[in-house]
Amino acid sequence: MTEDELAVVDQLGHAWDGFLRLPALHSSDRMDFMKAIHDAQRIIMARPAMRDLARRDLPSE
Repeated sequence: MTEDELAVVDQLGHAWDGFLRLPALHSSDRMDFMKAIHDAQRIIMARPAMRDLARRDLPSE
């Protein structure tokens, strides 16, 4: 992972922590927000694999 990708994952963790400090308004808010954070984390964490696959698709010289 790049430093920027790690920073985004860290920021997502801070977003979760901040959300937990908010008063609950609906019973599913936390689960919905947690799913959104996990979805975003999966996208960021998949980037190294995507870069690796892209390098393998390049023709050898």
